[in-house]
Amino acid sequence: MTSNYPKMRLTVIKCECGLVIPVIPDVEKLGKAIDAHIEEHKTKENDSSKGEIAAKRIHDNLFGQLFKKINDIY
Repeated sequence: MTSNYPKMRLTVIKCECGLVIPVIPDVEKLGKAIDAHIEEHKTKENDSSKGEIAAKRIHDNLFGQLFKKINDIY
C-alpha cells in the first residue's frame, strides 16, 4: 500500500556517543530530553569535575546543533 503523502525526513541532533534525539515542536519536552541525556553523561564520570566538563561539552554540542537546525529551517 502506498501513501499519497510525501516522505519527510525527521530532523534530529546527534550526541557524540551516538544517541539520536529527534527535534520535536514541543520545546519543553525537547529541552527535558536533552537535559536528561546531558545528566547521563555527567553521572558516567567518576570524577565530578570531569562530569561537569563532559556535561558542558555535550550541552554546547547538542544545543549548538539544535540552534543550527532551527536557523536552517527559518
